[in-house]
Amino acid sequence: MEIVFVRHGQTDLNKTRKIQGSRFDHDLDQEGRTYAEEAAANFDPNQFDLVFCSPMKRALTTAQIFTKGQKEIITDERLVEFNFGEWDGKYLTELGKKYPDALDPWGKAAANYVKYAPHGETFAELDQRCGSFLDELQEKYLDKKILVVCHGTLIRMMFAHYFTAGDINAFETIDNCALAKISYRDHVARINYYNRLLELK
Repeated sequence: MEIVFVRHGQTDLNKTRKIQGSRFDHDLDQEGRTYAEEAAANFDPNQFDLVFCSPMKRALTTAQIFTKGQKEIITDERLVEFNFGEWDGKYLTELGKKYPDALDPWGKAAANYVKYAPHGETFAELDQRCGSFLDELQEKYLDKKILVVCHGTLIRMMFAHYFTAGDINAFETIDNCALAKISYRDHVARINYYNRLLELK
């Protein structure tokens, strides 16, 4: 089985560097749409047997651009972005000044951020739903090539689930419209690449 993850294109919240979790369902902004179209020009959707996607607008639009109307897009609720609770839509830099212990050394939310956002999802909960999705792929599609269009924190945890027992700190957030690939064979997962940007025409 081969799984290629694509992070959605840029939204207005990405540009302002506000936290964009599952509470905000913004679509791509014009710059994000243009970049996605340029990146997708060098992308062949026909190499994939199945396409899964987050039901959120920014991911669906990106999936539609990358698949070019040539593939059925299967939405899955397990692929929605991480729920940052009370932190969603706020500036992470400002939260970091207020709660410095809740950010990791790279300026991302640490696992204990939920102390200050009690309605947010935990990393353990995210690991569980990413694991549920990956387990289903292993059970049903071991001989398939699969495209998954979703979100930055989701992709970090997909890799963390396979390679670091759910410790998301080992993986950075990939860029908008960047690709990351995992191969899975004989119960062994392997990273083929991470944060790969497509050449623009």
